[in-house]
Amino acid sequence: MPTLVRLAHRPRAAVRLYCLPPGGSGPDFYQPWADLLPATVEPYSFALPGRGNRRDEPSPTDPSALTAALATLTDDATDSRPFALFGHSFGALLAHETARRLRRTARREPALVALSSLPAPHHRDLERLLATLVTSGLDRFTDLVGPLPTELLEDPMTVTRLCTPHLADLVLALHHRHHDEPPLQACLALYGGEADPLVPPGSLEGWNDLFTTPTTPHLFAGRHTYPLHQAPALVQQLAKDLQRAIR
Repeated sequence: MPTLVRLAHRPRAAVRLYCLPPGGSGPDFYQPWADLLPATVEPYSFALPGRGNRRDEPSPTDPSALTAALATLTDDATDSRPFALFGHSFGALLAHETARRLRRTARREPALVALSSLPAPHHRDLERLLATLVTSGLDRFTDLVGPLPTELLEDPMTVTRLCTPHLADLVLALHHRHHDEPPLQACLALYGGEADPLVPPGSLEGWNDLFTTPTTPHLFAGRHTYPLHQAPALVQQLAKDLQRAIR
């Protein structure tokens, strides 16, 4: 099951930020954010089995079990500070379901749920995305993770090792079943890439149905992997949204 990773030790920060990794990734994806976030935010992420230094462990493919574990890790009874959830790509699905799990089990809920580059789970756009990723091979895989060196793609063993955690996350998303629940009362923030070939900006707005605080998506230059190239601008906007949520 996942383990919590603190990206920067800031016990006097006003808010905790839990970052859910995108498909196949781990805390390293968000480590650069530690220097970009203001001192008022203490950032965390999660190390998931099958990724990074846990690559030899089986990857989780049960969304219910995984989000139950994530909810337990974010519900720190010894820490009274407000907290927020951020998720990019498949991490957005985990962030949303973790927030729902916290409410369903009568635990403290996040002040902000920030979601990036994934269609809402009750819309057919997500089904179409998953079908595309299942059937389109490496072309769409590189849209998901960014361009890969040609020499890597020529080695079947390397491709297999690289793809395995991403395939596990795809299976996890395919196993997810959306159930109608009352909208979440947390503040909502939505982000996306202007030229994302997998998640067109218009498909982000479906998340507004699942929250009581509808919002307009903030778009950044780039494709599906825009957080890697637009980290300063994204983190700046996220910090603003966090401040708005905890006022």
